[in-house]
Amino acid sequence: MPKFIITLPLLLCSASCVVMYPAQWESITVIDELTGEQTCRVRALSPMQTHRSFYPMVDMATGHIRVGMHSPDENPLPVGDIQLQIDNHYRFLIKQADMPYYLQQQIDITPRILAGHGPYLNHSKRAQRDQLQLSFSTATAKALASRSPYTVATGNTAKHLFDLMLMGDFLEYKILATELHASTSGRYPLDGDFLNSLQQCGISWHQ
Repeated sequence: MPKFIITLPLLLCSASCVVMYPAQWESITVIDELTGEQTCRVRALSPMQTHRSFYPMVDMATGHIRVGMHSPDENPLPVGDIQLQIDNHYRFLIKQADMPYYLQQQIDITPRILAGHGPYLNHSKRAQRDQLQLSFSTATAKALASRSPYTVATGNTAKHLFDLMLMGDFLEYKILATELHASTSGRYPLDGDFLNSLQQCGISWHQ
């Protein structure tokens, strides 16, 4: 009888509500995939995590907060477009194509491309050479961003999400389907572990 009493509410909840993942927020040091810089990242991993599971992340790049979702460590894929919602607040749509991109000289293929344009460049004005350099660099950077294993909100959207996370109870996400993965959704708790991990990363609560 006691077993029935315990099990029935769980079955009812599974049929009528979104189950919150038990999760441990942690701070880790990583080399950012786009900027190439070392950064401290806060993320939540669930005991039910698999090589196909996405996880939420918060970090700072060039002094600005970023909030989003990361693909699995064992199977890094471009995340694509995502939706994030804190409690019952507005659901944000974050498109990977809208992410700011960074010009990375150490992995920029521009010099090799420009090598084939030597005769043209030798007879071009400085402004034209600079414009050609910028166009190749921009195209390279956009290609790198499109392959990023995370999609994050930046700017005012990230600040708004971050403020809501500090006061909220849970983060709900939806990963929209792409050619590489199906649509998936889930919910993570925003608890003391989250705040402690932010503190360990030195991420200020007052952005």
